[in-house]
Amino acid sequence: MDIGLNVDFDGKKNIVVEGDNFKEYPIGGMVCEYARLYPSEIKPLILENPYFHDEDLKENGGAALWSLYEACLEKFGIITAVMILTDFSSFMADFNRADEEELKGLIEPLNEDKDENKIKTFILEESGYEEFGISTIGQAMLSAYAVYADSYVAFKHSFNMLASGGEYEEDQVMAFWGLYASNMDFQHIDFHIMFYENAFHSIYTIKSSMSLMMFEAAHAMDAETKFVKCKNCGNYFVPVGRSDSVYCGYPSPQDATKECREVGANATRAKKMKNDTLTQEYRRLYMRLKMAIKRHPDDEALQERFRELTDGMKEKKKQKDSVDDLLEWLQSFENVLNDN
Repeated sequence: MDIGLNVDFDGKKNIVVEGDNFKEYPIGGMVCEYARLYPSEIKPLILENPYFHDEDLKENGGAALWSLYEACLEKFGIITAVMILTDFSSFMADFNRADEEELKGLIEPLNEDKDENKIKTFILEESGYEEFGISTIGQAMLSAYAVYADSYVAFKHSFNMLASGGEYEEDQVMAFWGLYASNMDFQHIDFHIMFYENAFHSIYTIKSSMSLMMFEAAHAMDAETKFVKCKNCGNYFVPVGRSDSVYCGYPSPQDATKECREVGANATRAKKMKNDTLTQEYRRLYMRLKMAIKRHPDDEALQERFRELTDGMKEKKKQKDSVDDLLEWLQSFENVLNDN
């Protein structure tokens, strides 16, 4: 098959087919995984590529891309690795087969705003190159990276439209719908029949980031897929099993060896315990001050502290002070009471 993400879609789920490996995703799950990518994380993998300084793009460009794919596979997982390989391969193939005039038309626009465009500045800095081009495999990969960045921004914007359910300008919505009508040429999806596990399967080969978005969006809207923002990492996911899940099954930002659903549940319990402690401490101090005022009805300082406690707690909760800060603040009232 051509380079691309091979997906067995049966109307209910997606199975990604890569060599002898099969990985199942719910409808919408593939784009959720791809949307977790921070494109800036690709740069170190390009700079570390063993073919970075090689000048023979035609001979060793493929090997360089495969090396990039393996590095991405280890760092990001199958969906993101394949989509990076797919897009980079497409862009570098354009560079490779272009004649001199065509190449000029591809590279010159990349260099026109390279000093003002923050993304392009980031790509070039500390790379050893001051501009985009194809003098070496490394420079060609950086050029493909610049094109890819724009492609991924378009993907991420479309993904947010789908997953967030928010309101967008009509022209943005119509532009997206146009990908299924007047602009169908932007769909880069091939179809094959594959025989495995003693059965025939319909395999779609997705050959660009936006094509993955279009493939998933159409099926997600048909299936009324529920996208949920993880309360721990903040990324969208599609719940599997329990529809009320609020934590995803991806590595957590706090500890990559644990999933968000594990870390998030523990964090929720810890937060509840802290909130319970705060409530108990506030009630205890409230009652102690009340009793102290009864014993010393003429003590204006105690009455003032009582007002500070009740009014202050309301204000600090409005300001959303942390539980730890509130507990520390309550300690000052404890000291006053101990002096009485």
